[in-house]
Amino acid sequence: MAEDLKAVSLTVATPAGMQLDLQVESVQLPGVSGEFGVLPGHVELLAALKPGVLRYRHNNQTEIAAIGPGYSEVDATHVRVITEFFARPKDVSVDKAKADQAKAEGNLKNLVLGETEQVEAQNDLDWALARIEIAQSGNVAH
Repeated sequence: MAEDLKAVSLTVATPAGMQLDLQVESVQLPGVSGEFGVLPGHVELLAALKPGVLRYRHNNQTEIAAIGPGYSEVDATHVRVITEFFARPKDVSVDKAKADQAKAEGNLKNLVLGETEQVEAQNDLDWALARIEIAQSGNVAH
């Protein structure tokens, strides 16, 4: 049983299919209430996710990806993520992400606080910012 606590299984699924399915040493996710980390042996948790940067440690290297809104289910040996979007640094066009950022910022300025569309516009902005961050950072090898 002690060997099981050295890694957790990370799966990331989107409407386009399974994006990740691997054993990792740790995971950091963008929860709607703030970022949170998961290590092997974590207590059970169900959390809503906002668009942001997913960080995970695999083979002693920190890897990153952008994810959209979704949910995560965590237990001692698994981290399951269901998200609307997923992008690796190599798949991101910074110009497209910056255009999406400008559009989302414009949409947010034109909305009245409390409007339902505000959540969608904020998600669009967060998704654009996450893609820009990972594209400019690339994978961080440690």
